[in-house]
Amino acid sequence: MTEILGYYRQLFTPPANEAAQALEARASGAITVPSLYLHGADDNCMSVELSDGMDAVFKNGFERVVVPRAGHFLHLEQPKPVADHILSFLSN
Repeated sequence: MTEILGYYRQLFTPPANEAAQALEARASGAITVPSLYLHGADDNCMSVELSDGMDAVFKNGFERVVVPRAGHFLHLEQPKPVADHILSFLSN
């Protein structure tokens, strides 16, 4: 179980390793490509509020969609709405 949860826990803990800190700093800059963010409204693993204010780092378009009746695996739980959002985003 530790290995499974380790990935999620590290998302909120700064890395101790200097090389990892440098890599994280490089990856934490502005995102300059149009981006789509999909989140399940009923996700009990990662709160939808985690994406509040996220648009500030996206400099060339950001679309945030909260998919109703979908949890953490929204692409499996609501495949048609998820596919529709992705196809619509890619066609623009």
